[in-house]
Amino acid sequence: MKCSPALLFAPPALLLAAGLAAQTLGTTVDVRAAMLEQVNPATLGIWDVGNNAMSETGGIDAALMTEESWARLSEAAARLDSASKKMAEAETILSAAPGNMPEGETAGASMAEIQSYIDADPDGFRAAARDLADYAANLSNAALNRDADAAGDLVAALDTVCEGCHAPYWYPEQ
Repeated sequence: MKCSPALLFAPPALLLAAGLAAQTLGTTVDVRAAMLEQVNPATLGIWDVGNNAMSETGGIDAALMTEESWARLSEAAARLDSASKKMAEAETILSAAPGNMPEGETAGASMAEIQSYIDADPDGFRAAARDLADYAANLSNAALNRDADAAGDLVAALDTVCEGCHAPYWYPEQ
């Protein structure tokens, strides 16, 4: 009896798929930690490249971009995409985990207030995170394709995309 190669690979593939699905089910995201450790560094990397290659019109000047700067832009956007997807797919969203709370006064809402805003609309938070992931994937692709016009427009739009989450969850009173 002959065994199809597809049958030989099906059980390991199913186990792998089940394992990947289990990683996203029941996950918790600490938004403050994600912002400090993943989102902020990626965003700063995007702005660093964009600011150093800014054209007279505010976009990206392709003549100021090097292979290294294109790679840095793509990598920073890919890191932002990954972090945003984790927030979008998390089952539990914490504004900050115990032990990861800022001390003293913070700009904007307190962590407890932020948690109440997220709890009131977790699907909206996830949608904002998906929007950021989509934005970041588009920026990474523009950088990979060396498309200075698209990359410049996307770098310029980063503040607006970030505000899509910050306004309703961090500063809703403003």
